[in-house]
Amino acid sequence: MGLFKKEACCLCGGKTGMFDKKCESGKVCKECVKKMSPWFDDYKNASAGALDAQRLGREIDAGLTQIYNFNKIFGEFGVILIDEKEKKFTAFPDTSSGLFGSQRKVTSINDVLDLGPDIIRFDQVKDFEIDIKEMTREEKRTENGQQVSYDPPHILYMETFTLRMKIDHPYVKSMYIQLNDGAVQIKNEGRRIWTDPGRKLAAHLLHLPQLVTEDHAAIYDNASLLETFLRSDYEMPDISYGFKCTPYNWEDIRKYHYYLAMAREIQDIITGTAE
Repeated sequence: MGLFKKEACCLCGGKTGMFDKKCESGKVCKECVKKMSPWFDDYKNASAGALDAQRLGREIDAGLTQIYNFNKIFGEFGVILIDEKEKKFTAFPDTSSGLFGSQRKVTSINDVLDLGPDIIRFDQVKDFEIDIKEMTREEKRTENGQQVSYDPPHILYMETFTLRMKIDHPYVKSMYIQLNDGAVQIKNEGRRIWTDPGRKLAAHLLHLPQLVTEDHAAIYDNASLLETFLRSDYEMPDISYGFKCTPYNWEDIRKYHYYLAMAREIQDIITGTAE
């Protein structure tokens, strides 16, 4: 008699292993887990009936994906596909298949659809938050064999952009979609301060109460993410969001604004409002 008793999968009757998921009705094998939503993790409180209903619902969604027109796709690490006309979207949490960024399992819309996505209606999104996680590290120089600070200090800011949604759905309760694959790194020399022009322009682009009212405001009245980046380089330094814009961090500040504008556009499409 073996030390561990083998337990049949409560969904398909197949073999299960020591580390397979457990639900209310027993254990669930790896093959059946693959048929569940990547956003679902509450196996402990799920019955075999509920899991089987989820599997069936995902099969139905997979068949319906062919009738939707996912006209917008966003994200490099996590990915979100949006059908604006039908007011529906689907998303996948991780496009990588290994520890290295060059290994991808999602490179096109069809790749996402082949994974059996969950179709979510816009009105099922009950809370939408843009989470910008920031880590910092001071860069130092070597002087007489010792690491000493620059004057003013050189601070490296590392920014990660994530969409967080609470959802009213039978089995998808939340989604966390990281937009950028690898943090945006901005080197800032000296204090991080917001310039007055930068503050006004940021307020306008982000739809905050303080809008640009000068005569040249029409220059910044961009209808889309693309138009934002078609402005001349002369206008871009104002969009520094508190970073001192120099020739050394120029492109990184543009990347920061790119992901922020992307996150705002997704929020505006799904909820009808941007923060």
